[in-house]
Amino acid sequence: MRVGELEQLTRLSRDTIRYYERIRLITPPARLANGYRDYSEHTVTELRFIRRAKELGFSLEEIRIAIPMLKGPPPQRCEVLASRIARKRSALLAQIEEAQLKVQRLDELLLRFGGPESLSR
Repeated sequence: MRVGELEQLTRLSRDTIRYYERIRLITPPARLANGYRDYSEHTVTELRFIRRAKELGFSLEEIRIAIPMLKGPPPQRCEVLASRIARKRSALLAQIEEAQLKVQRLDELLLRFGGPESLSR
């Protein structure tokens, strides 16, 4: 498939796709006789995985470790990935807790300076 179709299927720009190809994050595409890139369905899988992992806060280097596990049967247990995912989860829970404390402090300030009706806004 051509890069335009890949853009539509993955919701990533062609510049991003080519960047991932240049840094060897995705499997290199085959080349047609005319020199055009011919991306496979596996590339769609890789790019969707990368997009989701980035949305979850993983770095490209962290993602690079997981990409080879997308080939073949469903991945087996991987302690390295499992521990990184667990750390990311813990960090996110800590951020949520911190944000909840900030909201609570803001609510207290609103009650003090704006009255109870300020909380309903």
